[in-house]
Amino acid sequence: MKATEKDTSQKITDKNTGRRFKKIYLIAGIALGAALVLIAAVMIGQRIYYSGRWYKNTMVNGIDISGQTFEESKEKLGSLYQDYTLTITGRNDGELVLDGDDFSFAFQIGEDFEQLFEEQHSSFPFFPQEWDYTINYDVSYDIDTLKSLIAKSELVSGSPEYSINEPVSAYVKYSKAKKQYVCVEENNGNAINRNTLISKVEELLKEAVTEMDLTDEDSYPDIYKQPAVTSDSDTIQSELDLCNNAAVRFIVWKLGDGYTEKITPSLIAKWITCKNGKIKYNNSAIESWVEKFCLKYKTVGKTRKVTMHNGKTVKVYGGDYGWQLDYEKMVKRTKKLLKAEIDTSLTNAYIEDPGQENKAALTFRKKVTYLNTAYQMNFDKYPSDWDTENYTEVSIKNQKVYVFRKGKVVFSCKCITGRPVEGRSTPTGSYFIKEHRTAYTLTGADYSTPVKNWVRITWTGTGFHPATWQPWSQWTKTMYKTRGSHGCINLSVEDAEKIYKLTKYREAVFIYE
Repeated sequence: MKATEKDTSQKITDKNTGRRFKKIYLIAGIALGAALVLIAAVMIGQRIYYSGRWYKNTMVNGIDISGQTFEESKEKLGSLYQDYTLTITGRNDGELVLDGDDFSFAFQIGEDFEQLFEEQHSSFPFFPQEWDYTINYDVSYDIDTLKSLIAKSELVSGSPEYSINEPVSAYVKYSKAKKQYVCVEENNGNAINRNTLISKVEELLKEAVTEMDLTDEDSYPDIYKQPAVTSDSDTIQSELDLCNNAAVRFIVWKLGDGYTEKITPSLIAKWITCKNGKIKYNNSAIESWVEKFCLKYKTVGKTRKVTMHNGKTVKVYGGDYGWQLDYEKMVKRTKKLLKAEIDTSLTNAYIEDPGQENKAALTFRKKVTYLNTAYQMNFDKYPSDWDTENYTEVSIKNQKVYVFRKGKVVFSCKCITGRPVEGRSTPTGSYFIKEHRTAYTLTGADYSTPVKNWVRITWTGTGFHPATWQPWSQWTKTMYKTRGSHGCINLSVEDAEKIYKLTKYREAVFIYE
């Protein structure tokens, strides 16, 4: 009995709920229908209103003609372009104002405008939208006059107040501050492609555009002349890598006794160029540097102040004693080191961090090659490069030889030097002992004479040797003028033996008048 009452009550409740939903649906349907009727009425009203007008949000060539009738829009545009000017702005605050009157500019709407109106009204939008059109008007102008105005304008041809700068390509350059090659960015300049500008202006005149901003490169990409090479090009990056790998190296020439001469990247940068993807070396510049390097440390032939046997000082000029680098070999070695392969990873590491460790990895330390050497290095206080305690002095005026040991004369003797005529005089200067021979044959154009105890002074044949044919018992200090040798320093047999024993290899010999 209870279950039956419950079921009946549930059925009554469900019926009431269904009636409520039906009522709600009916009300919602009526509201929706009313809304649709209202929307339809608005749309019909809008269509009727815009049937003879431009739709809302209509722009033609940047001019707003929304809601205007066709005739109103024609009048507006005709009035707007009656006094037409085109203002062109460029780089570096350059400006060109083209006044339509100056080139006979005439504006007519043209057929495209009417066709555009008909095209827009071929359909009606259900929802608001943007109508942005670009069309060509029916315009006319004097093209020759226009071209002349543009060509002669400050913007194209320049003026004292507005200079025209051609574009400059990006290039690589050695930076002393950064100790590496860097890219110098391109300079775009402000030089205009005149014909391109004229063509673009003609396009804009058809649209009656009033402003043209040449700095907007997206809109006008080809108006300005472009640099041939830009900083982001593969060519620039390749040149940077090549130049840095070639120039960023250090060559340290060790002369001895702490003296060094360095070739640095900044110096190498002056000797190289990159062309067609290859490094080219300026051989004449390299050779010139090596020559100056050799001359800087050359003491051969220099004037020396020598203390004589009597305590006085004499200046001795010329000769072959002293330091001299081997120029030919130094040139070859320098060029070889400049072109030596270096792992690019080492170069890149130094570029990232030019510290001592990375610098050391790019450093070549080499001993120089000497053509001639001296007793000691004293380039800072030249010319004390010989053993000032032990040397030999030859006075042509006194016809005497003096041998110094520990700063004192330990032996002296008379001599007969070369006859003072062309081809026979004894050469003066600073020389060194080049060899000792117990037996040697003197040769000349008309003689061949064997001697003992030969001590060579010059490579051309001057030396100490005994001369048994000289009348030593009758010797005078002027005898050399009549009985002089062919350049050698004649000694008696006893004195020649003594000189042979006292003089040392590479020891200095000073010969002076």
